Amino acid sequence: MYNYFIEGGVMMWLLAVLSILGLGTILERTAYFWKNEKKTTPEFKENIIRLVRDGHEDEAIVLCDSINNSVSRTVKAILLAYQNENDMYESKEKLMKEKALEQIEGLEKRLSILGVVAYISPMAGLLGTVLGMIKSFKAIAMQGAGDPNVVASGISEALVTTAAGLLIAIPAIIAYQTFNRKVNKIMLEIEKTSTALINIKDNRGDERK
Repeated sequence: MYNYFIEGGVMMWLLAVLSILGLGTILERTAYFWKNEKKTTPEFKENIIRLVRDGHEDEAIVLCDSINNSVSRTVKAILLAYQNENDMYESKEKLMKEKALEQIEGLEKRLSILGVVAYISPMAGLLGTVLGMIKSFKAIAMQGAGDPNVVASGISEALVTTAAGLLIAIPAIIAYQTFNRKVNKIMLEIEKTSTALINIKDNRGDERK
């Protein structure tokens, strides 16, 4: 690997930085989702709806505390806002959106880094290829094309950087798409559960009237 790194030329340093950023982000996001996004089961949603429908908001909040994920945190925030009779929201839909946005910041954190790594790595590899070919043609112009060793280093530099750029970009793209799908799935669950919760609370409010 060291020999390949040396053969790749100066662009390998940029690719090394990108690979470290990409790998670090993948590991950090994997640990985050593993720790903070335990799977939301259908039973959780059913229990929350049942407790709120029966007027047991405190028990619903306790249930949210026992499950560590964005859905439970959003539901808890909405329930607390109702309990505090928070009038700063013009509508309950805005309340739901604000509480959901508070969660999405943590879900999407650092995903842009993966997007940058996935986009720049092939470009950096291509730039290394161009620099390697320039080096090869310059060697040919100065010494002729009779000796293959004249252009070997330039061609090697071109091929190594292209391969390195693709090896970095492919895992970054896969991870980026995987994390994005997970974020979208979580946000859908937040919207579905929060909407059901708000509908129940609004219906109970209408009944009191």
